[in-house]
Amino acid sequence: MPNNVSMVRALTSNESRESGFIGRQKELAVLTTALDDALAGRGQMVMLAGEPGIGKTRLAQELASLSEQRGARVFWGWCYERQGAPPYWPWLQLIRPYVDETEAEELRREMGAGASEIAEILPELRTKLEGLERPHASVPEQARFQLFFSITAFLKKLSQVRPLLLVLDDLHWADESSLHLLEFLVHEIIGSRILLIGAYRETEITGRHPLTETLGSLVRQDNFSRVQLSGLNSQEVGELIMSKSGVAAREDAVVALYQRTDGNPLFVGEVVGSVSKEQLAGNLDWTDRIPGGVRDVIARGLSGLSKSCVALLETASVIGRDFEFGLLRTLNPELSQDTFSESLDEALAVRLIEPSPEGPSRYRFSHALVQQAVYREISSTRKMQCHAAIGEALERLHQSEREAHAAEIAHHFSEAGAVGSPEKVIEYSLIAGEYALDSFEYEQALGHFTRVLDAKGQISMDGEKAQALFGLGRAEATVVSVYELKTVHQNLGLAFDYYDSVGDTARAVAVASEIPSPPGGDHNHESQRRITRALELVHDDSLEAGILHSVLGHFQGVANGDYPSAQDSFVRALTIAKRKGNVNLEIKTLNHSARIDWHHLQFDDSLKNSLTATNLAVSALDPRGEVTARFYTSMSSLHLGDSVELHRQASAILEPAERLRDRFWLATAYFCISLSLSLQGDWQSAREANQLGLDVLPLDPRLLGERAILEAQAGDRQQAENHLERLEEVALRYQSESGANAPNVLLALSLPLANNISGKTGQSDVGNEFTAAVISSNSTPFYLTFGKVGASLLALDGPSEAAAAYYTGLKPLAGHMFWFISVDRCLGLLAGNLGDQDSAAAHFQDASDFCRKSGYRPELAWTGHDHAKCLLVRNGPGDQGKAAALQAEAVSIATELRMPALLDRLAALQEDAASGPPKSPGFPSGLTQREVEVLRLICDGKTDREIGQELFISIKTVGNHVSNILNKTGAANRTDATSYAHTHGLVGPNSEGQE
Repeated sequence: MPNNVSMVRALTSNESRESGFIGRQKELAVLTTALDDALAGRGQMVMLAGEPGIGKTRLAQELASLSEQRGARVFWGWCYERQGAPPYWPWLQLIRPYVDETEAEELRREMGAGASEIAEILPELRTKLEGLERPHASVPEQARFQLFFSITAFLKKLSQVRPLLLVLDDLHWADESSLHLLEFLVHEIIGSRILLIGAYRETEITGRHPLTETLGSLVRQDNFSRVQLSGLNSQEVGELIMSKSGVAAREDAVVALYQRTDGNPLFVGEVVGSVSKEQLAGNLDWTDRIPGGVRDVIARGLSGLSKSCVALLETASVIGRDFEFGLLRTLNPELSQDTFSESLDEALAVRLIEPSPEGPSRYRFSHALVQQAVYREISSTRKMQCHAAIGEALERLHQSEREAHAAEIAHHFSEAGAVGSPEKVIEYSLIAGEYALDSFEYEQALGHFTRVLDAKGQISMDGEKAQALFGLGRAEATVVSVYELKTVHQNLGLAFDYYDSVGDTARAVAVASEIPSPPGGDHNHESQRRITRALELVHDDSLEAGILHSVLGHFQGVANGDYPSAQDSFVRALTIAKRKGNVNLEIKTLNHSARIDWHHLQFDDSLKNSLTATNLAVSALDPRGEVTARFYTSMSSLHLGDSVELHRQASAILEPAERLRDRFWLATAYFCISLSLSLQGDWQSAREANQLGLDVLPLDPRLLGERAILEAQAGDRQQAENHLERLEEVALRYQSESGANAPNVLLALSLPLANNISGKTGQSDVGNEFTAAVISSNSTPFYLTFGKVGASLLALDGPSEAAAAYYTGLKPLAGHMFWFISVDRCLGLLAGNLGDQDSAAAHFQDASDFCRKSGYRPELAWTGHDHAKCLLVRNGPGDQGKAAALQAEAVSIATELRMPALLDRLAALQEDAASGPPKSPGFPSGLTQREVEVLRLICDGKTDREIGQELFISIKTVGNHVSNILNKTGAANRTDATSYAHTHGLVGPNSEGQE
């Protein structure tokens, strides 16, 4: 398995969540190890540390459940927050329930002489154990030692009978006496079956807190360890949302909530619990909420702070979650240096802010929610004034590096509203947008350019508006679905027309050179208009002309299907690129050429061009060029049967895709990984990679089609149908687009292929509709072939004339793989349908040789099944022996790869073979000998179970035969099938010789 797929598997680990316990596997592993030690007689103490709501108690509960399963007794104790709790309160809580439920005599034996000391802090013990003497008077230190010793001896004795887990929660509120007992006990339990768990809030341990001294003492003990809890990761936040609500929230909503809460489970749960399921599945608005429970936690942290500290935090909250010491000082000139420093230290002490890892002079709020809660308490007027002051201060501080700080400056001027400067909002938003595009931060760029257009409002077109539209078009092309590019073309068109009208040739050419991928549909005419017009504005041998010819060839080859003209354009572009020494243009043109070669079934040429482009892109550090080239290398290798190259490219494509940060190409990378694994039969890893792709682009037709085939192969028919339905929805959405498009094409093959795998026979209205639409379109040869392969599978259940036509049309493509089926196997199926078993056997042999060489083992197994079936029908010399060998190999592969659909078909084939040598179909409607046998038993009123018992076949196989009978005869039910049998003479005294 390639390394990137190992990473995929780690990312998508879906361990049991039966207890509702999310994440914390590493922390739980530490606790489990401590539990193992304690059970083995090596007493342990583990301290859980973290902020409020981070999950310390929940983790302890999970350990408690595990401990009880392993035979341990669990005692809990909590510390009291307010004043007034008696000394040793958590220990009293821990011991008291056991004292209450245990018989007096047994308790007396377990406590021994120490009962009198324990009764000093647990008075009800004297009532239960009558006659307890008072402890002998001693100095306080000796009395406390006797108490500690008595409690420790009691607990150790209990652990001899049954191991103990002792949990002390909220130790930040513990009294000093309780902490001293804790220190004593940890030292004494080393040889006992006791595990002691403590939990405390780090935010409460400030200054000379008693727990600080205790921790310093415990850290010197060999049997002490500390576990620091941080927030859940983004994936775990998504799981927690699902666990709390039963709703799978949008990925961007999960990310937003994760960023705002830092994965704090309490905060996440409070936010999720404050909204409805409909809101969770809707937009992102709900992620901005600060529920009452969260506000209470934050308010507790703010209470008691000095006015100067609160004022400082308010100013910092306007800057943002992260802020710099110098900027904060500049914005608070009214505070003296001493007051400023003291206020900052005060905020640090209560952990509302913390030093930032970005540098010694930088700080950050401990939580985004803390920053937002403080920010929301500031008046609107003060907020705007602060934002304006921050924008001006940042502008002064970063004059020499405006691009890197433009986004921050633009944000503050924008939030300044009426007291700010609209001109500066536009100026810095444009700078920030271009900087984001150069840094592959496309979502951020989208926001910056949208802000400019909002600020411009209804103002007529000018240079700033055109620049924003051009930037918006480039950002949208990478963020929105590649099949939802209408607004992208509109924005680019508006920008182009403006630059053309004012004579800005350089920018007009730049706009015309942008081709949102893939070119196709109703946008082609407008895109080519821009390219053609731009070519009129530049010199024939200029670099700009080379760029435009490269783009033009792309459109000519895909949108127009004009392969010769596309090649001419690419030659002109490459000539200019080499003459000018422009590697970027050479990479782009080679990739465009590889795509056109691929669409016109010139796979060898596509492979050659894409490999050259890959090498150039890697050397030039061009992630877009590299990921594009690796994709077309992968696809050409797939069709040519070079699984080694396909695997190599799939293993390397994810890294440049992640650097590029383009959603389309990131989804493409996961598609390549999943495809490579599916063709090898590694269904689980393929499913994980596919799901990561769908998480990026949920409606990507390639991923949906591939997943449908994957699930059909792995035997999950329902999941296969679910993904086919989603693919159909996407295809229907774009059915109005002129010509064939990827969703239509993929559905045209994926639907009949998935049905073929699952054993669903009969014509499909949906399949016929889409295959007919693709085949009748004026599309590229690649799309047409995809449609023909799908149509040929549908033709297996239709008239022979259609099968003959597709057989002739596909024969030139023998020796290639299309999607998940080899053309040779497809030809074998068609030839067999036409009754030419000799040609069918030859095609199946070619398919086996191709798949064996390529390593496409699932397809090899299916070919073995079809080949064996063909040989059994032909029944020539040696055919039965060869068929048996083919079946054995297919069963071996299908068993190893876990392909239940194929195993069922192989079992049915073996049963048919055992019933006698098959003959060419001679019964009406193409019924087989076994199907007629099943039909006759149906006529006798037999159930599926009775039929299976009589014919020695499984109930599932009976069901498959019944389904085939109904489809072939056109019968709606068993009654109709019985009528059909009588009408066609398949039952009765003369039926035996019907064949």
